[in-house]
Amino acid sequence: MNITLHGWNLTFDYAAMLICILLLIWYFDKKRIPIDVSAFFVKFIISIFLCALSEVMAVELARMNVIGELGFNLLMSLYSFLASIISVVYASFLMVYLRVEKKHQRRIRFFLDTVLVLTFIIDILTPFTQIGFYFYGDSYEVGAFGGFYALLSLSTIVTSIGVVLKKRAEISNAKAVMLIVSVLFGSSMFVVQLAFTISLLTFGFALVALTLYNYIFNPAIYLDNLTNLYNKDCMRECLNIRFDNHNEFSILFIAMDDFKYINKTFGVDNGDNLLIQVGNYIRQVDGAELVFEYGSDQFAVICQETDEDKIYAMAETIQARFKHPWYTDSTVGAMMSASICCFKCPEDASNYGNLIEIMDYSMAMVKKTNKGGISKASELEVDKLRSEKEIEKAVKLAIDREELMVYYQPIFSIEKNKYNSAEALVRINDEQLGWISPEIFIPLAEKNGLIISMGNLIFKMVCQFIRDNNLAETDIEYIEVNISPVQLQQPDYYKKIIEIMEKYDVKPSQINIEITETANMVGASDVVNNNIEKLVEYGLTFSLDDYGSGYSNLDYINHMPFHIIKIDKFIVWDAFENIKAGITLEYTIKMLNALQYMIVAEGVETEEQKDQLANIGCHYMQGWYYSKAVSDKEFMQLINKAS
Repeated sequence: MNITLHGWNLTFDYAAMLICILLLIWYFDKKRIPIDVSAFFVKFIISIFLCALSEVMAVELARMNVIGELGFNLLMSLYSFLASIISVVYASFLMVYLRVEKKHQRRIRFFLDTVLVLTFIIDILTPFTQIGFYFYGDSYEVGAFGGFYALLSLSTIVTSIGVVLKKRAEISNAKAVMLIVSVLFGSSMFVVQLAFTISLLTFGFALVALTLYNYIFNPAIYLDNLTNLYNKDCMRECLNIRFDNHNEFSILFIAMDDFKYINKTFGVDNGDNLLIQVGNYIRQVDGAELVFEYGSDQFAVICQETDEDKIYAMAETIQARFKHPWYTDSTVGAMMSASICCFKCPEDASNYGNLIEIMDYSMAMVKKTNKGGISKASELEVDKLRSEKEIEKAVKLAIDREELMVYYQPIFSIEKNKYNSAEALVRINDEQLGWISPEIFIPLAEKNGLIISMGNLIFKMVCQFIRDNNLAETDIEYIEVNISPVQLQQPDYYKKIIEIMEKYDVKPSQINIEITETANMVGASDVVNNNIEKLVEYGLTFSLDDYGSGYSNLDYINHMPFHIIKIDKFIVWDAFENIKAGITLEYTIKMLNALQYMIVAEGVETEEQKDQLANIGCHYMQGWYYSKAVSDKEFMQLINKAS
């Protein structure tokens, strides 16, 4: 490889220096980004600038005969070492930006430090031993260890790409591509420089820095255009850093009350002016380390102070200001109130997602119960919310992995004196939470919409069970499947049910759909009624589950196409403890028989209960006297043994 000194082109080095200067001016001209990774960006730019400067100085001073061969070699060794520093700083930036686990960071840093030390040793010895490169006549030649430069550079490239790929699932496609392309682009400049003797390395890295600024470090990305406060994206970055480092801190969440009324009364422009005033005031309050605009009329304040009394006093100071008018540009005094929630981390929340959930929940509670007041997370049952969120995640995980379990509780026919059907019951056993009660996760699934995918998966599993075990050849005539009213509210839901049944070759007579009485679907929507009508036309039967536990009105059973009525277990148990309850149950069963419904008594646990319920007209029995809900394999063993 020959590089002539007289033809050495420094144009790209000068361009790189100019880009670095502009980036530093742009970056420091606006509000600083309060995140640790920004320090690496500044180091990255300075390293590029110094690297380009060292090459410019070496060549220009040599051309002017200001320095001799040794001085030139020393400056070029500095250039070589600074090029390695650029690569290491970029790899370090990636680790912090992508929040690589601390233990992995230590390993990678040790490797990168080793690379730097080896490069430094070669560079420091080169001017005296010519092991890296040497000056020969009017050109440069690669020394005995010159190949190590390429090898060490390649190691940092592979490390950087490996870090991005390891955290690929946690970043967007656009950012992943941008980061990987940046690494490859900078590397390609190094290859081009070696192959064509053009000094492109610093220019290539400068373009990488320009790309990072545009996509990641531009202060405008993290600032709200109106208030010039840090925005929600910046808050997420700052809080993630604190959670990752296990820092203790407090945060105040401040929400303006009825701010829409302010905008309507004084106009949007005056409303914007008031938001700017509020933001500026909060920023000046003692103890407010960082202030963010969390929403259009909401602010969040991070405080290093963790003493609960001092944080509460800070909230009182902010709220006291709202007892006085705020003046608009038109000098109109506007009275506003604000609701404030106080949080301590990691005590109240251990990660960003958890904190946001608790903040949103807490503020909604405060708006209902203590509007315009100050509340602490500890006073707002956040433990209940946290528990619900953990269960919600467990349910979603079980659905995504298809790890739901369907258990079957057999139903005994009094007339046939054998098991003739069974109820399908969903079970979840989470690795962290253990067994979760259906009484807890079913209502949660209905509330957050997971019941749709859960119900479809359960129905599919039941149909597959019927087919795989050839239930048509056993005494089990049908399986009862619980359907949530939320599912029936989906347009054309009946098509999904029929599609699954036909896929597994299950006959309509082999499925009975249960709807709980507490759902009260009298006067249901046209969508619900259409789904039910279509399923009945297809040949499915419906049963009313938990009769007596909900609305208990005759319109309900008279207007819905129920074939079976299932008496709630608590009604059954109460009938054997209370004379009036017993009389009520007896006449209820007589009425249902007169209406020609088939009757299932739930919660049968003793022989006495079984005999008495049979005597007063119950057709089927379900309960622990016969069997608890069991797995599919245990169920098949049970019915095969019974037959």
